[in-house]
Parts: sequence; C-alpha cells; structure tokens
Amino acid sequence: GSNKPPEFSFEKARVRKDSSEKKLITDALNKNQFLKRLDPQQIKDMVECMYGRNYQQGSYIIKQGEPGNHIFVLAEGRLEVFQGEKLLSSIPMWTTFGELAILYNCTRTASVKAITNVKTWALDREVFQNIMRRTAQARDEQY
Repeated sequence: GSNKPPEFSFEKARVRKDSSEKKLITDALNKNQFLKRLDPQQIKDMVECMYGRNYQQGSYIIKQGEPGNHIFVLAEGRLEVFQGEKLLSSIPMWTTFGELAILYNCTRTASVKAITNVKTWALDREVFQNIMRRTAQARDEQY
C-alpha cells in the first residue's frame, strides 16, 4: 500500500484559548507586514492553531542558519535578536516573529534568545502551509 501521510486535520490542530488571548494574538498577526495581507479567515485559523511554548532564560528560540519550523508571537518576557554576536534588537510584546523563514522557505537569518523566561504562542510550519492551502481550496469551491 502507498504510505500517504494522514490528511491534515484542522480540528486536531486547534488549541483552546480564551477570547482575550485570541484577540491579542490576532492583533499581533495583523500588525505583521507579511501576514496582514492574508485573508481574515486564514488569520483566524492561524490563531486557532497556535499553541503555548515556554522557554527558559538563556535558551535560543531561533538559531541563525537553521531551517524555520515555527512562527511565534511573544506573549510574556524579553527576547533579543542577534546576528552572530551582534545584538540587533529586542522583540516587543505581542509581536510576530520567525515568519520569514516559513514564508520564503529559507534558513533563519538571525538568532532569537530568551533574556528572561519567555512565553510564546507558536504555529508549526506544516499547519501554516495547510491553512494557506485549505483557504485556496475553499475559494475554488466557492466560485
């Protein structure tokens, strides 16, 4: 038999959140210059599928040169962005980061380090791609 990967299940990928969390995540995604061009439905699906990921102080959330597997929204704590040893910036609260490697399928262009303990909301690359595809299919069926 052919080993077809199981169909993506949007229902399985959903993670419960309260409405205030959803609103904060939605605003963070809509502030992002790349993601704000998406359909409102796509943004809504992304918010539904994001899950909490916590990082210890001193750990790396993203490492320069690695493939990108997640899009993140910073919910709590302090993150700094480095290229090599050089500090580029810190990431404001409720900001989306990590989307470029996902959108353009390239490796990470910088490292992101937790300066304090950090809470993020994360979305897996596969789920993101499935959400993009799913909406395209739904559109085709409408017309």
